Amino acid sequence: MRLSSLILFLCLCLLQPTLAQKIGQNKSFRPFISIDEIFKKAAKENKPVFFEAFLPTCSHCIAYDKTLSLPTIKTYLDKNYHAYQLDLSQRENNAFLRSRKIFIPSTPSFIVFSPQGKVWNIEPVGETTNSVNGIIQLLNAAKSPMQNQAQLLERYGAGERNKENMISAAYFTRLSLDTLKNVALVNDLVQLIKPEEFEGQTSFLLIQKVMMDDDNALFQHFITHLKNYEGKFDSLEVRQTAENTIMTSLYSGRARTYSPERLQRLKNGLQAIGLKPQQIAARFIYLEVLIDLDKKWVEQAVTRVKNYYGGKAIPEKEKEFWCKLLKKPGSTECLLP
Repeated sequence: MRLSSLILFLCLCLLQPTLAQKIGQNKSFRPFISIDEIFKKAAKENKPVFFEAFLPTCSHCIAYDKTLSLPTIKTYLDKNYHAYQLDLSQRENNAFLRSRKIFIPSTPSFIVFSPQGKVWNIEPVGETTNSVNGIIQLLNAAKSPMQNQAQLLERYGAGERNKENMISAAYFTRLSLDTLKNVALVNDLVQLIKPEEFEGQTSFLLIQKVMMDDDNALFQHFITHLKNYEGKFDSLEVRQTAENTIMTSLYSGRARTYSPERLQRLKNGLQAIGLKPQQIAARFIYLEVLIDLDKKWVEQAVTRVKNYYGGKAIPEKEKEFWCKLLKKPGSTECLLP
């Protein structure tokens, strides 16, 4: 056997167990049944529901699966929860999460519902909590009437202003896709942060993991002082964080009410992270046309689209899209050439 072939053979042999490794049915969890049946059983027994959202070949999920399969965890889950694994490689499971407005940024994630089906806690988990004690501590807090994220959000709504609890509640609003509550919470959190703390780790993590809107003093400091943050944190993460927050703001349902000044500020932010003018224009053109049409400025919308293509012929598919918006009043005739 030639040396190159031998090396390839040995590599494949070494890789084979890793490639073949994936998660099967963990005995600590109940066999999966329909979602409706899960919640019917939970309500009947008055037990909360715990889903471990995972991907079968995710390395972190495989590491957690070993811990979750330990007898101590099985005993704990049997006593305290209706526990199921939620395989996110299955389309119907993702549809279930969307129907409940749950966003999973990474796997594995622990999702806990009340016996009546209310979301109590959404927790992406990492290496630091991958132990029997770490998992039990997380799940105890997730079902606690005083510590679960939904309860912390209610306490905020009742006037509590504990910074640590507010961060947890704000993270919950991001993962439960509640933009309005997230914006309110983050704005109140920013008021509790001293300007000299804006460039600290907690503030950066708040922008990176929690924030869904650019319209606050912390983000405005961040986007205008990117070099300072790049000197303290990974530069790629800093720029990705800036882009994510700007784009979340841009795709918000409230974006059509933004002032021209705010739209320009968002554009300036994208320019600050290195996007070229045409790239920026591509992200804004649809929103700006919708804003023009909301104001009945049809001619301005038409001009805006023409200028975007620089006087060149609009590709057929793209023209078909724009013509659905830009028609003569009372007619099907397109206003674009």
